Amino acid sequence: MSENLKYSVEDRIATIAINRPEARNAITPEMIAEIVRLVRQADADPAVKCILLDGEGEHFCAGGDVKGFSEFLAMPADERFDTFERKLLIGNRLPKAILEASKPVVVSAKGAVAGAGMGICLAADFVICGQSSYFLAAHILIGISLDCGLSSLLVGAMGIKAAKRLAFLGESIQAKEALELGIVTRIVPDHEVTLTATTLCRRLANGPSTALAGTKSLLNDAAYPTFVELIAKEATMVARATAQDDFRKGITAAMAKKPAQFD
Repeated sequence: MSENLKYSVEDRIATIAINRPEARNAITPEMIAEIVRLVRQADADPAVKCILLDGEGEHFCAGGDVKGFSEFLAMPADERFDTFERKLLIGNRLPKAILEASKPVVVSAKGAVAGAGMGICLAADFVICGQSSYFLAAHILIGISLDCGLSSLLVGAMGIKAAKRLAFLGESIQAKEALELGIVTRIVPDHEVTLTATTLCRRLANGPSTALAGTKSLLNDAAYPTFVELIAKEATMVARATAQDDFRKGITAAMAKKPAQFD
C-alpha cells in the first residue's frame, strides 16, 4: 500500500486515511485507485461494519493534485484528451465505490475540502466537519468541467440552482452553508471532529447490517438514478476541456497562485 494512505481496522471500523498533509491531502489517480481498492476490501471484510474516511493533518482533501496536471501541458491536444479521459474513467470509480459499499461510510472532514474531496463527502452517508472547514468545487477555475461524480452528487444534495452556483463560480463556502446545502451532516468544534465521527461509526457498527445495506441502496438509487451514465460523460467532458487552451491558462495560473484569464 502507498505511504500516502493508511488503513486500519479496530472495533469493527475500517479507517482509510489520506496521508499527504504537506500537500493538504491532494490525491493522485494512483491514490484514487488505491482508495477504491481499500473501500472494496473493507466492504468485503466480515470483521468490518462501518468505514471511516479521514485525512491526516489539518485538512481532509484539497482535491486533485494540480501540480501533477502541469506535466500534461506539453502534450498535443488530442493526446491530452485521451490521457484525461482514461484517468477520469478510473478516478470516477471512487464515488461509485463509496455509493455501492454495502456498509455505512462516514467522513471526518477538517479544513479544506475541494474537488474530489467534495465528491467523497457527497457520496458518503455521513459527514462530520469542523467549524473552520470550507468546501469548493474549483474545477472551473482551472478550465475544466466537473468530475468525481459531482455533476450528479451536487444536484442530488442541493438542487440544480445551488449546484450551478458552486460549479459555475468556484466559490468557497463555509461549514454553516455546507450544512444548509446538504454537503455535511453535522458541524462540531474542530478538535471534536475525529471523536464525533468515530462515535457515529461505533453506533452504525452496532446496527442491523442487512437492513442498513438495503436502506442505503434504496436511497442512493432514488437520489442518483443516472449516476453511472453521468460519470462516464464527466470523463468525456473533462477530456474535452483539457484539450483546450483554457486548461493551459488555468493550470499555469493556479501554479502561479493567480486568477486565470480565459479567452
